[in-house]
Amino acid sequence: MRKTDLIKFKKIFEEQRNQLLMNTAFIDEGLMVREDDKDEVDQANADIEQSMRMQLKNRESFTLRSVNEALKRIDEGSYGECENCNDPIELRRLQARPTATLCIACKEEEEKQNASAILGHKFQYVH
Repeated sequence: MRKTDLIKFKKIFEEQRNQLLMNTAFIDEGLMVREDDKDEVDQANADIEQSMRMQLKNRESFTLRSVNEALKRIDEGSYGECENCNDPIELRRLQARPTATLCIACKEEEEKQNASAILGHKFQYVH
C-alpha cells in the first residue's frame, strides 16, 4: 500500500475516533440516572430511551475498538494485510470498509462457514 494511502486512512481513523469519543461522552451524559417522580408511562418511555442509548453506546464502543485496532495496524505496518492469509486487501475493499481485516476471499469463506454452522445448528433440533 502506498504511503499516501496509509496517511489518508490514518487521518480518517483519527477523525472518526475523535467523533466517536465525543459521541460516547454525549451518550454517557444521557445515561445518567435521573430520580424524577414519573408516572408509569413516563417511566416506560425513560426505560425505552435508556435501552436505546445502551444499544447505541455498545455500537459506538465496538466501532471505536475497530478504529483503534486499525490505527494500531497502521503503526505496526500491517494495515491492509489479510489477517488470515497475509495477502494484501484490495484498496477498493478498504475504501468501502476501512476497518476490514480480511481480504474478499477469506471474508467470503468465513461467511460460508458461519452460514453452514447456523444451518447445521438449526437442523440439529428438527427431528
